Amino acid sequence: MTDAYERVAIFGVGVSGQAARRLAVSLGLDVCLFDEGGAGDASEFSQNELGGFDAFIFSPGFAMTHPWRVLAAGSGRPCYSELGFAALHWRGRLLGVTGTNGKTTITSLLCNALESAGQIAVEAGNIGTPLSDVVLSDANRAEATAVCEISSFQAELPRGLQLDGLIWSNFAEDHLDRYDSISEYFAAKARLLACLRVDAPSVLGADVVAFDPRVAEIRDSMVVDGDRLKCLCHSQLAERRVLGEDLTPESPFRIQPQRTNFALAAALWRALELPAEALVESANRFQLAAHRLSPVATWGGVSFWNDSKATNFHAALAAIDALESPILWIGGGSGKGGDLDAFARLIAPKVEAAFLYGAIAQPLAEVLCPLHTRVEAHLDFVDCVESAVSAALERAPAVVLLSPGFASFDQFSGYAARGKTFISTVFSLKDAHRPN
Repeated sequence: MTDAYERVAIFGVGVSGQAARRLAVSLGLDVCLFDEGGAGDASEFSQNELGGFDAFIFSPGFAMTHPWRVLAAGSGRPCYSELGFAALHWRGRLLGVTGTNGKTTITSLLCNALESAGQIAVEAGNIGTPLSDVVLSDANRAEATAVCEISSFQAELPRGLQLDGLIWSNFAEDHLDRYDSISEYFAAKARLLACLRVDAPSVLGADVVAFDPRVAEIRDSMVVDGDRLKCLCHSQLAERRVLGEDLTPESPFRIQPQRTNFALAAALWRALELPAEALVESANRFQLAAHRLSPVATWGGVSFWNDSKATNFHAALAAIDALESPILWIGGGSGKGGDLDAFARLIAPKVEAAFLYGAIAQPLAEVLCPLHTRVEAHLDFVDCVESAVSAALERAPAVVLLSPGFASFDQFSGYAARGKTFISTVFSLKDAHRPN
């Protein structure tokens, strides 16, 4: 616990940093908030400041190589993420959900199902509500469960985290603008396995184990492939399907990639010996959050799909695989590192045409064009959408899919703004194409 601390340094004035400050102040700690932009209590942190603090708390935006993190780590004093610091003061059960994709959906499904089972449950972590604020709420009690979405950035500093269960949904190339290699990115997430309490269940997606089979041995994990418990280290569980046959045709978990997300949640649910009907009922009435693969409209023989949340290669490929050809794909944005050539080789045979926009458009077009895929590169997002719609109407029947595969920050404040612009553009073009 933090009883021995008197003064802590918190780095970053964003949502996580401010929440950590509120919690630290409530505990009676003396706090100094550092921010390079000058919005905190101090904008400089050096060797001279190290001795004045008992512990250091970092917001997710501070990478391992940031000079302030390097200084703090070399001091020998405890370094926490906001999540780890808050976990020290959480009284109830703590479940973790990580992965390259699917984290938010699985977190929300588990939380909804726990509530359906009559339990107190709260979402926390990377999903939007810092665990520090949940700790300060009335939900902080022994009989409650916090379901935490945990990013690799948060997992880098696991100190303080003790998990009563963990789902690692999948693993694919991402965030290589932060990590020197995909192995370093994997290692950040793998730290969470060491945070599991004794006998706490862990569920791994098949591609996690494919990347490094040793992770399945670390905690005697259950491994889910598709909608099956395909490979189990728990000998008492035979290979089997995981409740998927009980989903209604209307459930968003009937089709991929959500079907696998449901199977991962169901495996943990079973291991925790919770009532199956509560999970199935929650899955059947579940509404996906905005800007995850969902239909926008159908007109002119063209169906339009919005998957703006797909900000990495793995998510874009999953969306393409979930839809029927011919697909006119809208991709692009700002790059996060990664192997463009490999991505292009996977994309090319799956789409009839690629309409690219933004900072990554030209580099991606250069590797796609030799693969004989119809490719257009646009600087502006709306221009790109308009061109894709025009081509689709000429080709109809067809599918126009926005599943960018890249971050949105070159032209938008986030993926939600990008998705909203796509939707408004589609409907504006629909109005313009109405016969007089």
